[in-house]
Amino acid sequence: MLADIAVIGGGSVGVSFLAQLVSCLRQQERVVGKPITVLLFEPRSRPGAGNAYDEDLPTNLLNIPVRNMSAYADDKAHFQRWLEAQPRSARAHFDVGDFDSNSFLPRPLFGRYMENVYQEAVREGKASGIVIRHVEQRAIGAEKTENGAWRVLCGDGDCYITSRVVLCNGNLASTTFPALEGHSHYFNDPYPVRKLAEHIEPDATVGIIGSSLSAVDAIVALKEAGHRGMVTCFSRNGRLPSVRSAQNRTTLSSKLTSKDVWNLAEANGGVLTLEHFFSLLASHVETLGGRLDMADVLGPNLPAREALDHEIEVSQRQERLWQVVCSASNDVIDLVWQLLSEEERRTYHQTWRSLWMARRATFPLQNALKLQRYFRQGTLNVSSGFNGCRYDETSRTFHIQLNGPAVAQAQLPMPDSLQVDYVVNATSFSLDPSSTQDDLVSQLLRSGYASSDPFGGVRLDYATGCLMDVNGEVQSSISLLGSLAVGTYFWTLSMDVNARLAHAQAQRIGTQLGQKAKAFGHIENFDMVSSK
Repeated sequence: MLADIAVIGGGSVGVSFLAQLVSCLRQQERVVGKPITVLLFEPRSRPGAGNAYDEDLPTNLLNIPVRNMSAYADDKAHFQRWLEAQPRSARAHFDVGDFDSNSFLPRPLFGRYMENVYQEAVREGKASGIVIRHVEQRAIGAEKTENGAWRVLCGDGDCYITSRVVLCNGNLASTTFPALEGHSHYFNDPYPVRKLAEHIEPDATVGIIGSSLSAVDAIVALKEAGHRGMVTCFSRNGRLPSVRSAQNRTTLSSKLTSKDVWNLAEANGGVLTLEHFFSLLASHVETLGGRLDMADVLGPNLPAREALDHEIEVSQRQERLWQVVCSASNDVIDLVWQLLSEEERRTYHQTWRSLWMARRATFPLQNALKLQRYFRQGTLNVSSGFNGCRYDETSRTFHIQLNGPAVAQAQLPMPDSLQVDYVVNATSFSLDPSSTQDDLVSQLLRSGYASSDPFGGVRLDYATGCLMDVNGEVQSSISLLGSLAVGTYFWTLSMDVNARLAHAQAQRIGTQLGQKAKAFGHIENFDMVSSK
């Protein structure tokens, strides 16, 4: 059977695309009696949550408020309405009582919502002549046939033929510490955080490599589950993420728009610099009646514990308008990235990326207060100067190597190293497809259908999200969404950005499918068909 489209990956991004495709198709016209067929390749029995929003501890919070979490880019309140329709007893399962649009809720609750979005898309599709078939297998390859269709290969040897492919296959596993992989006391990924609480003894010493949002999730999971031992975060700079102010209630009356970005570029010869973009953000802070406080934007140059105290004090006291404007920039961030020169992009990666990730990727005040409590209890430490990790068979511990004076709040047993019982890799997933062991991505690279982007992920055509092959040609029938689109769209770590990019692809592909249907004969509207 020749399917119209195959979606590879049934996590949040894949289901967001699928749901928005169904929504688009229901507004199109189609040939009566000829269903549109969609194959969803997802090894989990329940598509929707994926690894990011899987069943987990309720302490594992979203870092984005309810108002910006939705599977539908053109319906930002969809998640909130779904929540409000749930009985209080269902929300209580996730330790959620009263909430509003500014609340930060458990990640597994959003996963439950995404499962519901998938189920609703299947029902609406069926009623409108769209057949969605869940193939409960992992796709390990995609090959182009002589007639231009795609053959999707599965791990058990099955293959499926489809006219086009949308890759939503999730994050690549970290390859940062290959020598540690397979060790029972090493976790290559913090998620799901419940596995940390289940397998790490309460009094064991734990080293978390990285001090970003993933590290915060790991710390809170362990401590709230009753862990009593010392937890130490190690990173090169020893910086925790910025704390999102609980006072942030402002919504931009005139959001940053693509027109703003184009006008700025045209005023500067058709290109942008990082300085231009920063000036644009600053002007919008002033539009909101504020002033850009550079000390607050960059963060205090203090040890992590003191810096956290400062962040909490500021976040409890006032609205931080630079955070509001940065969040609003999600609507245009990919266009800004496209208009930067290659030299400016390199400057960002070499000079500003670490600071941007620490300040732009904020975490909720409620988790910041928990970290503050662990610091004061003497069971949390953050150290800079990370320079490597190895396992010592003699002592049966992991040795964390430090480079230079470590910024730490607890006295280290040695000035240049620390021994821990467990190690959690919280340095994030890999963005380097050339080093991955993922079968599908590796096969696409070997076959030349895909090529690595110098700024991470795979090279894509900006207008369509389609793969650019090894010769730089656009493969118009295979596109990609998610973290591996980072080199093209920059900020593909955020659900609102991914939903917006998924919406654009769903609209483009849905329109093409509708036009294709018109070439076959008699046409009726989807809604007319579903009402019969």
